[in-house]
Amino acid sequence: MPATSDSLQPQHRRLRLREVADLDDTAFSDYLQDRFDHLVTAGIADAVGYLRPAQHDLLHATGRLHDLRDALTFAEGDLQVAVERMTYRRDPRAARTSRQLRQVRTARHQVHRETAALRRAEDRSGAVAGTPSTDTVTTARGWLAHAYPARFTQLLVQAQADAGLPARPLAKGVFDTIEEGWADGHLTAPSTPGVEQLLAKGVVAFRSAVADDARDQNDRDPALRHPLLQRRWNTALEELVSLTVPVARASSPSALGALSGDFPGLPEEDAFKILNARRFLVAIWQRRAEHTRLIRQYAGTVTDRRRVAPDHDLRSRALDAALDRLVAEHPAAAARILARLRPYATTDGRLEPEVFTPALRAQAKREVLADLAAIRRPDVVLPSAIAPRPVLAATAALVAR
Repeated sequence: MPATSDSLQPQHRRLRLREVADLDDTAFSDYLQDRFDHLVTAGIADAVGYLRPAQHDLLHATGRLHDLRDALTFAEGDLQVAVERMTYRRDPRAARTSRQLRQVRTARHQVHRETAALRRAEDRSGAVAGTPSTDTVTTARGWLAHAYPARFTQLLVQAQADAGLPARPLAKGVFDTIEEGWADGHLTAPSTPGVEQLLAKGVVAFRSAVADDARDQNDRDPALRHPLLQRRWNTALEELVSLTVPVARASSPSALGALSGDFPGLPEEDAFKILNARRFLVAIWQRRAEHTRLIRQYAGTVTDRRRVAPDHDLRSRALDAALDRLVAEHPAAAARILARLRPYATTDGRLEPEVFTPALRAQAKREVLADLAAIRRPDVVLPSAIAPRPVLAATAALVAR
C-alpha cells in the first residue's frame, strides 16, 4: 500500500469512515491510540464493513477489547441521538444514520460476547484478582459477614489476635480495599496538587469536575483516576446519571429508550435540551464503564500484592476461621443466603457474571440482607448448607473452641 499522505494523518483532521481504511497498519495502530473519538470512528468503520481484515484484527486485539466496547457503546448512543436529531429536523440523512446505528449495535453485541469470553477465561485462570466471588459458598459466607457486621468483626479480631496478628478489620467494599491498599503502599500513585484540589472540593464542585471530564471524551483528568478519588468519582457518576435521566427522557439509568410521541412537536430549544442531555448521558455511561474497569484493576493489584505479603497466609486462615465460626452461629441465615443464590448458579455452584449480573447481584444482596435484618429469629431453623472450610493447622485450636 502506498504511504499515507499528510492529508490523511490523524493529527491534521478527523478522518471520514471510508478514509480510515486508507491508513496503513502502522498508521492505523497509531490512530487508534491517539484519541477516543478516533477509536469511535474506527469502531463505526469496522461495523459498516469499511476496514481491511488486518485493521479489524488490530481493532479487536485482546488488549483493546474493553476500550472498543466503550467506544461502540458511546457510538451507539451518539448515533441514536443523531438519528433523533435528524428525524426532528427531517434531515434526509436519517435513514443512512439509522442503518449505521443498527450495524453498530450488532458490532457492540459481538464485542460484548468477546469481552465476556475474555473475562471468563481470566477469572478461571486466576489472572484477575479482587473480583466479586463467583461461587455460591464463598459469596454466601461473605454476605453473612455483611449481615452480622459487629459480630463478624469481633470474631475476626479474636482470630487475628490468636494468630499473633495486629487487628485489621475486613474491608467493607472495593473502595475500602483500594484506599487501604494505597495507604499500605500497594498502589504507588502519588498525591499530586491536582489530586489534593479534587479532594478538597465540595460535593457540587466535584460533581461539576466529573461532568467536565465526561464532556471532553478525548481528554482525561489524570487526578480523577487517583485511588483516593474512586469512591467520590463513583458517587458523582451515579448522581449525574440520576440528575440527567429525567431531563434526557431516558427509559432507565442504563438505556436511552425511545422518545415520547410528543417530541417532534416540541419547540427547538426544548427539543435540543433533551437531545443534549441524552448525548451527555451516553458520555457519562462511557466514563462509568471506564471507572468500573479502573477499580477492578486497582483492587486486583492490591489483592495480588497482599498475597505475597509475609502475613498473608495467617490473615487468610484467621479470616476463614472467623467465617466458619459465624456460619456455625447462624446456620439458618447461611441457608437462606444459599437458597437465594441457587437460582443463578450452575450445577457446580458457580455464579457466572453473564447470568448473575452485577445488577442482579446487588439486588439479591440488598434483598437478602434486608430479609435477615427483619427476621433475626426465623420460625423454622434450617440446617446450614455451607460446610466449613478445611481446618488448617494454624487455626485448628480456634475452630475447636
